[in-house]
Amino acid sequence: MKILIIRNYPSYMAVKNNTYNIQEVGLAKALVRKGHICDIVFWTDKKEETITIPVDDVGSIHVFYRHGMTMLKNTVYKNCEDLFNQYDVLQPCEYNQMQAWILAKKYPEKTVIYHGPYFSPFNKRYNLMCKAFDAIFLKRYIKQKTSFIVKSEMAKEFLISKGISSQNVKTIGVGIDAQMLSNDRKKCSEPLYQAMTDDHSSMKLLYIGRFEDRRDIPFIVDVFQKVLEKNVNARLYMIGTGDPEYIKKVFLYMENAGVRDKVVWQEKMEQKYLSCIYKQADFFLLPTEYEIFGMVLLEAMYYGNIVLTTRNGGSSTLIEHEENGFVFGKKDALQWANTILNVTEEKKKIIQKSAEETISNGFTWDKLSEEFLNVYRKKSER
Repeated sequence: MKILIIRNYPSYMAVKNNTYNIQEVGLAKALVRKGHICDIVFWTDKKEETITIPVDDVGSIHVFYRHGMTMLKNTVYKNCEDLFNQYDVLQPCEYNQMQAWILAKKYPEKTVIYHGPYFSPFNKRYNLMCKAFDAIFLKRYIKQKTSFIVKSEMAKEFLISKGISSQNVKTIGVGIDAQMLSNDRKKCSEPLYQAMTDDHSSMKLLYIGRFEDRRDIPFIVDVFQKVLEKNVNARLYMIGTGDPEYIKKVFLYMENAGVRDKVVWQEKMEQKYLSCIYKQADFFLLPTEYEIFGMVLLEAMYYGNIVLTTRNGGSSTLIEHEENGFVFGKKDALQWANTILNVTEEKKKIIQKSAEETISNGFTWDKLSEEFLNVYRKKSER
């Protein structure tokens, strides 16, 4: 089978530097390992080029960097008809992207849309864009019975609420490239890693990600403060960057809460070293307002962290409350802190093992790729 994955966003993906967090590359590699041809189209505003990525000893991926017409975070690729005609399956992204709609209309027999967003009051601009799109274009998807693969149960609910049949929506999720994630052969000399390594007696809480309102970093500080109030020896380790004013506000909040001296922060760290960090953490906190999926959830669970998070795209698909993590309907700092404090050592080991098995057994790209193929096959049989 020949599959073309199309990222129809005007954002440049630099595959020459690091391919780990590029979902399209992770999926394509897994499909090639299964004996299929899989290539990718990415947007560029630079010179058009084609880059080849070798996949083990079994094949390669061609990444086609192409120009496109862009507006409102939409890209429609120009002069790609010859390319599109060469493949058995076309997989663009997001239901409200014009390139996805155009392909579903022109190639209904071979287009499968990979969709992630869902409704959230936080996403006001996206909600307005969807409302405008639905008024003009949605009926085409319903009439043609367009196939969708979605990243979460919340994304599935979102599409069904629009009248798209549940029979045409398959929840598969997002995977990790375990081969790349485990690439920690080089010794890590990062300051935060050294601090964690030297810290033998503390409970270690971890946050990795952007510092922004959506992630509510002050709430993490509140939870940490509640933990410390119980005379627990704990440290909060944080890796992330963000708007300087927001970071300044967060650290002032820590000072006022009296916890700054127990927080270890590093702005950035190379992906290849993060496995060393996850492996040493006890609990991972992600009190997010909106998350299409959240690669950090996959990574934290893969390395056996106990995740505490809100209901979001990733948690709705990955986490069974109190079995392989914790999902809360509200942000109550005392409730989160008590959850951390009440996890016994025996329960901790059970949750950690379950979290790790959830990802390693079901959410690597090599595992998920077979489910993608099943959707492709059913599409071709129609």
